[in-house]
Amino acid sequence: MFGFIHESIRQWCYRKYGEEVWVAILERSGFESGKENIVNHYYSDQDTYILVDAVSTVCKMTREQVWENYGAFLITYTMETGWDDLIRSMSPNLKGFLDNLDSLHYFIDHVVYKANLRGPSFRCEDNPDGTITLHYYTGRPVLGLYPIVKGVLRESAKRVFKLDILLNITGRTQRSVQMSTGERIEEHVIFQIKAQNTNQSNEDALGTLPKQIESSDYQLRLSNKDFINTFPYHIVFDRDCKLIQVGREIYSHVPKDLLVPGTPIPRIFEVTRPQIPLDFDNICNFINAVFVLQVKTTPMEFQKNILNSKRGSQVTTDARLVLLNKHF
Repeated sequence: MFGFIHESIRQWCYRKYGEEVWVAILERSGFESGKENIVNHYYSDQDTYILVDAVSTVCKMTREQVWENYGAFLITYTMETGWDDLIRSMSPNLKGFLDNLDSLHYFIDHVVYKANLRGPSFRCEDNPDGTITLHYYTGRPVLGLYPIVKGVLRESAKRVFKLDILLNITGRTQRSVQMSTGERIEEHVIFQIKAQNTNQSNEDALGTLPKQIESSDYQLRLSNKDFINTFPYHIVFDRDCKLIQVGREIYSHVPKDLLVPGTPIPRIFEVTRPQIPLDFDNICNFINAVFVLQVKTTPMEFQKNILNSKRGSQVTTDARLVLLNKHF
């Protein structure tokens, strides 16, 4: 895990229990003082697990309680260290905040720290009874990090939206997922979120009230050609994830032979963020997430492969001719 996690754990223990307790935690975990919290250093998951286990033992609480308390402090610490305005501007309500968590993770990991970490993914659903269902996905099921989410949810609801929420875990499963990089085990935890006070203002802050849409006879008419030129990097595909059309600039990055209608999208791209199989249902489930697609073959690579294929074919043909000449 990124060193920022270790430093924020240290900050939490320092403030809540004092320096002597943190020294005892370091002794138990085997970390040398000053080497356990290097912010830009990447620590193995095992190192983080050892540190958290030491906190659990010294502070006499379960590992789950450590993670949940840490999650609540993480919001406080993050807002104290310069992220307050960004967090408050993410959304006017809790649901919008949760919908944008993936984008926030991506921004911090890839833009701020340039760490390219394996971040979690979040997906929200509105319920008819005014509650929110939050789906949390992580590729680190062994670490049992879901209590962090509980702490983050409660504290962000309280600090940012002035909400006290009831939070229940309604499901927790693990499954094997086939990714472009191979198979991995993914944990899926389902949370149900409800505002404790169900008055009008709290429902607005939760983000579950239906939005009023004003009717209008005005229609924006845009031809297919204009659409392609207006959105030069767009990609349109059907429910089977087969290509329908693309913007004109896509041709500069993808071989033309692959950009014909009916080409399966997974043949052209692989998804690097979020870490999900590329199919229509998954795309709809993560519609609010930032999607990062990587082109599998550039035009130059494509042409090189074609040339190599032709050369290989020519060598095979020449060899067959030699054999035929020898035979006759």
